[in-house]
Amino acid sequence: MKQTWFLTLALVAASVTTGAAQESVLGKIEFPNSGSAEAQEAFLNGVRMVHSFEWEDAVEAFQEAQRLDPDFYLAYWGEALSHYEGHHFSASSTDLPAGRKALEKLGRSRKDRLDKAPNARERGFMEAVELLFGAGTAEERTLAYSEAMGQLADANPEDHEAASLYSLSLMRTRVRGPDSVREDMQAGAIAQMVFRANPDHPGAAHYIIHAYDDPVHAPIALYAAHKYSEIAPAAVHALHMPSHIFVQHGMWDHVVERNVESYGASVARAKRKGLSPTRHSWHAIYWLQYAYLQQGQYDKAQEQVEEVRPIANRDDAPARIGETLARMESLQTVESEKWEVRNIDGVLEQIRGTGEINERTAAAVLLASGMSAAKTGNTAAAKKASDGLKALTKKMEKGAPGREQVEISWIEVEALIADSQGRTDEALKLMKKAVAIAETLVPPSGPPGESETDTPVKPPHELYGEMLLAHGKPAEALEQFRVSLLRTQNRVRSLLGAARAAEQAGNTKLARTTYQSLAHIGGAGANLPGRAEAEQYLSSSEDN
Repeated sequence: MKQTWFLTLALVAASVTTGAAQESVLGKIEFPNSGSAEAQEAFLNGVRMVHSFEWEDAVEAFQEAQRLDPDFYLAYWGEALSHYEGHHFSASSTDLPAGRKALEKLGRSRKDRLDKAPNARERGFMEAVELLFGAGTAEERTLAYSEAMGQLADANPEDHEAASLYSLSLMRTRVRGPDSVREDMQAGAIAQMVFRANPDHPGAAHYIIHAYDDPVHAPIALYAAHKYSEIAPAAVHALHMPSHIFVQHGMWDHVVERNVESYGASVARAKRKGLSPTRHSWHAIYWLQYAYLQQGQYDKAQEQVEEVRPIANRDDAPARIGETLARMESLQTVESEKWEVRNIDGVLEQIRGTGEINERTAAAVLLASGMSAAKTGNTAAAKKASDGLKALTKKMEKGAPGREQVEISWIEVEALIADSQGRTDEALKLMKKAVAIAETLVPPSGPPGESETDTPVKPPHELYGEMLLAHGKPAEALEQFRVSLLRTQNRVRSLLGAARAAEQAGNTKLARTTYQSLAHIGGAGANLPGRAEAEQYLSSSEDN
């Protein structure tokens, strides 16, 4: 990994150069404006960084443009827009005070600012962002902004910046899920139009990936995914983002490559800017660990946990890094099946206390420990974990973000306890309930359990399939593994379960093709679950 970090350091260093060299590391855009020639480079850098979600660096670039040209109208628009984060709707994605403060530098009131517009087009950009940081609820402001961007794009059909930002705004009007499909498809079509006209546009490639980030539509975004990291190799997020589509295809070697470079770029950025190691990309390293786990590279996956551990324990570490560490530890346990009961009492103490607790993180710890306890015959510890998950579920109101993930975790541990005690029918009935809840949720966009809309770190279809297979129900197990693989392609334990189920059900053709998929996982390590089994089956079936 360190060699890749040195390469990324060189790329980031190149990002401080000028002109065409800057385009080569952040992408190519055209954005005619009324600002001075001296401030153009800083302004365009800011827009490129917005397109790659490098928010803090974008703010700095727009402020530099303002310093070089205090009357640069769109530089204030850009700084405000840099305080509007995310790709799908979230009420907390907009930093209202910071955005409004940026606008107030241009003028005290909305009228003052709009009256300074040098032309109708630039006024249109400002009118849209005024709505985004104006009055109303988050939903109202987000929808009003998108409608204004749509009108601007319609009035300027050749303007790729208006079109691409309109594409992003459409996705932001909805929470990612079944209700966002119409907006996602429309956003993706607009981004594709820009991408065809400018194959080096960072926003177009980026928004295509977000629009089609689900198992059904991901193939549409595969070219953009391969291209994006080449377009903007100096952007931490641009290096990571293709792995969203690679995860949907189960291309684990590509996921590893992208997140090695993305995490390395975040380390390089922190060093270059004199920032704390707590500013490294924990999103990228979490995905990297998950990809290594799917390759059976358990030692490399554990290295990522150990990379995070000392930084999570720093005095300046925000709570989210500790939460990332806890989820990574839980994921390591569940995926490697190196069962370890950890910190149940500590989590229960937090649940009983009056302080804030991240329910999903607590649930991940309790699920991994509950599974470990049930698998190793420690019924008392498993029951303690189940009781904690029950308390968490009851604590959360119905409809609260992430509640389904916590509830499924509780059901899974209860099912494992029942199964370990010989109550097979009860265990299978519980798992049927767990998968029914899971099917109301969108398939994961990355490692299971990372998002509020995900299933837990142990996907319930996979666990249900494993239970059914253990109890001599291969045909039923095969159906659960099939659904699991539809939701996350090439998950190694679902592949192994499906191959075993197909073999036991007498479907030798399917068993062979599934074992082949398992044997051909990119970058697979010697500890890949079922690797020797797959090779033996494929070898013996060739002889017959």
